[in-house]
This record gives sequence, C-alpha cells and structure tokens, in this order.
Amino acid sequence: MTVSPAPLTSGDLIGVAAPAGYLVEHDRFHLGCSLIRDMGFEIFEPEKRWPGYGYLADTDEARIEELHRLWLNPEIKAIFSLRGGFGCLRLLDKLNLEVIRAHPKMFIGFSDITVLHNHIVNETGLMCLHGPGLATLTDSDQASQERLYHCLKGDWSHRLHERVEIVRPAAPAKGILLGGNLSSLVTMLGTRWFPRLQGAIVLLEDINEPLYRLDRLLTQLWLSGVMNDIKGVILGQFSDDSTEPVERLRRNEFVWARVVELTSDRAVPIWGNFPIGHCRRNLTVPLGVPATMDSDTTILHFYEE
Repeated sequence: MTVSPAPLTSGDLIGVAAPAGYLVEHDRFHLGCSLIRDMGFEIFEPEKRWPGYGYLADTDEARIEELHRLWLNPEIKAIFSLRGGFGCLRLLDKLNLEVIRAHPKMFIGFSDITVLHNHIVNETGLMCLHGPGLATLTDSDQASQERLYHCLKGDWSHRLHERVEIVRPAAPAKGILLGGNLSSLVTMLGTRWFPRLQGAIVLLEDINEPLYRLDRLLTQLWLSGVMNDIKGVILGQFSDDSTEPVERLRRNEFVWARVVELTSDRAVPIWGNFPIGHCRRNLTVPLGVPATMDSDTTILHFYEE
C-alpha cells in the first residue's frame, strides 16, 4: 500500500540533507534555496554548511543523524537532498525506518539518492520523489522546475505526456514505479536492501559511464534475476547536456538495443529518451506509486491508491 506524504502549502518549511557527496560550489546551495523560496516555501537552516569528509558531505554518523533529525522535526514538511554522488549505501544499515514510517514526508533527489529512495519505498511504502537535488535545481529547465513545484503541492499524479522513443511497443503495462540511477541500483545487488522489483515498472538512467560499463551494469542487473518479472522499462538519459548530440544518440541507442536483447524472452514495453537524468530536463516522478505505460499515447499515468 502506497503511503502518500502530505502536500506542501505556501510557507511550509523544507529541510536539506546531504546523505551523499560533498558540494564544492556552495553557491549552488544558496541558488537552490532561492528557487525554493521563489516557489513560496521556506528553507530550514538557510546558511547551513557541510564540512566534507573526503568525497562525502560528512561522516556516516553525521549524515544519518542529519536525516533522522529532519524527519523527526514536525515543522519540516519535506526533505531535499543536497546532491547525489556517493555514500548512500553506507547509511542503509543505520537508517531508522520506524522514524520514517511515523513521520511520512516528501523526500526529493536523484542519482545516488536512488539507494535511499528504493529502500524507503520497499520497506515503508512511502512515496519518494525522483527529481532534481537542491544543488542541481538551478540548472533545471523551466518545465522541470514547474513539474517539481506541482509535485510538492501534491499534484504528482498528474500524467506525463512526453516525446519518448518507443523502443518496444506493447499493450499498456501497469506496475509500481521503482528504480532510478543504474549504477547506484546495481550496488545494492546481493544486499538485503535490494528492492523487490516483481511487477514493477523500472526506471533507469546514468551518466559518465563508458559503453562497456553500461553493458556490464545492465547485464549484471538482468543476470541477477531481479528483473525477471518486471512489467516495463523506462530508460532516461545516459549522458549530460554537454555531450554532442550524435554521441548522446549513440549512447542511448546502445542502451536501448541492449535492454531489448536482455528482455527478448518477455514482450514488456520499453521506452527510451525519457526526460529524467543528469540533464537540464529532469522531470520529477513519484517512486513507489502505481503507474501505467501507454505506448499508443506515450502517456505515463500515475495513480493514488
């Protein structure tokens, strides 16, 4: 059963957590805070800084304490991740799921945050928002910022009608939307925290991975058996906006072709070029809710249970 966090209203307080990487350009934090305020919300601890701990924002103990503190604070209505990067896998055995169950809130981010999103959805049923982190919000295009605003206000079930590549057409498929960053998801394989993907529509995106690594990551994911009973695959972007268009198309087509091969024994629908990932167009989507892929209309429907 999906647990839908309460929508935000104007003036609500939003907390910012850094459960993953360190932010070198701290101005991005302030720019992101400014955009959130422009949407009509307030930022908890707007002058906050993270000390850094190697490539991480802070120690494991400090990062998990920060998450728990924000979740326990009744004045905070949503939690933004500062950025992705690395380190979320190190927090899974320390995450207090009872705190999250008792205080359901919107939790927004992508990239390495995929690890936390899928674990939280799988164990608590709480819907999470796969969308821009605070540090990347300033790079997001207007459509992505508007979509994020509507999701924060509770209109996450609004259908998405986007221009996508129908890699494999099939009858409409319905399942719980899960997934996110491919390499982050693969790091969870073999652990007790890997999400249950049976009956799911799986969303995948990635960046800075050469083709041979994308091949290896996809192959490992399917050979592990966790994708045997999925209902559909939505492939986002596998490069960023600085990649030449021809190279971007080449990378996408490589991923599309490999996923077709890996699903040759099952006629599940496959969409490509969906606008999520490490690009300016990174539309917010709800993870953990029922969704339907309609290949005839290229509309992705979301449903409240």
